[in-house]
Amino acid sequence: MVFQPKQITHYQAKHLIELQGNVSEAAIEYCLSQLPPFSEGDVIHDNACGSGAVTETIMNSKPPPIQIYDTDINPQFVQGCAELAKKNDWPVSTAVMSALELTFPDDMFTHSFTTFAFHCLGDHTKAAEQVYRTLKPGGTAVASIWISMPHVDALQHAHWLTRGKEGPMPALLPLESYQEKDLRGALESGGFKAEHIACSTKECNLTMPDVKRWAQLAWSYLGTLPTGWSQNDEDKWEEALADIVEQISSGDGFNKNEKGETVMTMVACIAIAKKIGRIAVGD
Repeated sequence: MVFQPKQITHYQAKHLIELQGNVSEAAIEYCLSQLPPFSEGDVIHDNACGSGAVTETIMNSKPPPIQIYDTDINPQFVQGCAELAKKNDWPVSTAVMSALELTFPDDMFTHSFTTFAFHCLGDHTKAAEQVYRTLKPGGTAVASIWISMPHVDALQHAHWLTRGKEGPMPALLPLESYQEKDLRGALESGGFKAEHIACSTKECNLTMPDVKRWAQLAWSYLGTLPTGWSQNDEDKWEEALADIVEQISSGDGFNKNEKGETVMTMVACIAIAKKIGRIAVGD
């Protein structure tokens, strides 16, 4: 049996909402504001869909009749999206699927959204190739990443404090930041032309009403090592949480609002890439 600290909060879909607040929705709404309105018959891929924030934001905008496909490698995410779609009677199909190995046919989607996932997909070129392959000629790909995530520094500090600096970093707390040039490079290597990629940034604020509760969820979800949890993690759980709270209280990117609540400012980079249609022979 895989060891887990007794203090860990076992993941539920609602926890992702607590961790992210509405920052993803704010960034997605900004993305949609940069696109022409959807048309009847559009076929949309919510790639690496997570909790389904793209799908929910699109459907809340009351689009014309469209079809959305939600996919993610995490079965819990997919199940949550399926339940949300069923509850709201949305035109959404779901499947467990890796962004690196999409099983959809070529030229299927009018739009493909990959939201805050490229930095953790591993083979960024392969992921971009799959987006390009499954997009119709003339279609639009939207890829967003966080280029400023102050909480990563806080959790990294707790990792080093309780585990030392010799071992590996948790996979979801990358040491190297993923920036606009990296996203552009991935999209270009996947098939998109540089001149058909436009990037912009958007600041989004996450309010933390209870910083210790947020630290508990963040460490439970983001703190696991590639080798899994250890007895040391259980023994030093409270020390790690206290350090995360301290780093949030004193670190850059965190402020207080008028209610005295902690607010973290994150910065998103959004790339919008067009797949230019094929030129017919003789043109």
